Amino acid sequence: MRYNTEGLRDEIRNALLVVSRTKGQLDGFEDCGSSNSKFQKTRAGAQPIRTLACRTFKTSPMPLPPQAFKFTKLVRAVNNARKCVADWLRYCYSDGAQLPTKAVLVELLAEFSAQEDRVLRGSSVELVKHLALLACQQKRHQINIGSNLLTQVKIAQLAGKTDSAWNKRWSCRWERLLRILETFDQEGLNHVYKCGRGQKTTREHGDLLVQCSIQSRTRNEMATSMAL
Repeated sequence: MRYNTEGLRDEIRNALLVVSRTKGQLDGFEDCGSSNSKFQKTRAGAQPIRTLACRTFKTSPMPLPPQAFKFTKLVRAVNNARKCVADWLRYCYSDGAQLPTKAVLVELLAEFSAQEDRVLRGSSVELVKHLALLACQQKRHQINIGSNLLTQVKIAQLAGKTDSAWNKRWSCRWERLLRILETFDQEGLNHVYKCGRGQKTTREHGDLLVQCSIQSRTRNEMATSMAL
């Protein structure tokens, strides 16, 4: 699957930024279909926006940008991903998320344990849990900033491990946590891209039907005129 990874990441960042700051301006359009009901399925049941006349905000809502409605579809695609993947995307690309959710950490630890060739107990299990949280922060920093939040030397010090002990057993475990998070991120990006491509394909099929109908009508009119 080929696409501009950084471009898609920027779209997700912008979408999560805009939707979170527009204070519900787009909520009334959630799940609404296109006005062109001939080629696209229309969904009913969206609730209108209601507010009290006396309600005030400390700051005004962010004005809607031209691509705001496109962003709602993109955020919907994020939310429709696998639970841990959707939570990871929101944590990684949203400026308001402070910590990864329980779903992300549970799935991360589960996949880590499935790939571990030794049985970890006691303090080692607790250390892996702490490293899992730190790995989420490290991977987020790598993706958004392009550098490491902490070096492995610093992480080894925080873990209470000597350089030899870290390099022998724990360095590979640390890298494994980062690789698993990379698979979460890649799965999420692929899902969002496929959802966007599916919408584009639907529009292209609709345009093709119109084009075929016009061509067929034109041929019939030409045949009629030639017969006369």
